[in-house]
Amino acid sequence: MNLKQFSTYTQSRVDQYLEQQLSDYAPANQLHNAMRYSLFNGGKRIRPMLTYASAQLVGDISSLTDASAAALESIHAYSLIHDDLPAMDNDELRRGKPTCHIQFDEATAILAGDALQTFAFELLSNPTSAQPELAIKLIQELVVASGRNGMITGQMIDLSSENKNISLAELEQMHVHKTGALIKASVRMGALSTGQVKPEQLAKLDAYAHAIGLAFQVQDDIIDLTSDTETLGKTQFSDAEANKATYPKLLGLDGAKALVVRLHEQAIAQISEFGDKSQPLTDLANYIIDRNH
Repeated sequence: MNLKQFSTYTQSRVDQYLEQQLSDYAPANQLHNAMRYSLFNGGKRIRPMLTYASAQLVGDISSLTDASAAALESIHAYSLIHDDLPAMDNDELRRGKPTCHIQFDEATAILAGDALQTFAFELLSNPTSAQPELAIKLIQELVVASGRNGMITGQMIDLSSENKNISLAELEQMHVHKTGALIKASVRMGALSTGQVKPEQLAKLDAYAHAIGLAFQVQDDIIDLTSDTETLGKTQFSDAEANKATYPKLLGLDGAKALVVRLHEQAIAQISEFGDKSQPLTDLANYIIDRNH
């Protein structure tokens, strides 16, 4: 199937799973409203797409693949809620809609983010799992990627780097943690969820994920300058106005575009030997560098 068909399939699958698992709980009605608002607000589901694509590359999609895809999207949604808060990036738009703290209030947004984070691990630690050892391995992958060794440290570096001149190596370190860690986990968890991936295959997928994770952030920096607010779904020039370190700022716009092309080539080279089964991952790499929002 082409990328549009694959996107439709994976979005439908992960959304249905999330809906089933986010069951009603009367005392948490307002909390669930805020969680759903952020989970189902038009996200492209790139991380679940990577999860399913890497799973089908090396084996069979399983219930643990579904749980992994949903958990990754829950962590991503939580991170965006917190990123948008006044104490962080102070954004009022996300995907063309009011951010969670604007739609509800700041306290509700904080709690919705907290609940989505723990919801992710609720999904992976389901006691009915037929493969508890594999479930634990997936939980460990997500803990490392989303916590102090991954995404949260990347966000901390980002905040502490505002109004400072940092090197290209420091900028890469920030984004390997902030954006790249969860993208890498998406690819790894998809492959691991099958219970069929070989070490040499996982090494290739790791290298692919590292390259596209960095390319994703470089492209984000580029489109912050080149797309308008309506297309972006958030305020244009928000990074520049916050005086954040970006790839165009360090390399120039043409230099940043050239880096995206090099990273894309590196990613494709890592999965070329997988043949036709690698097409969804190839299409996703193409999409990441071609998108304008």
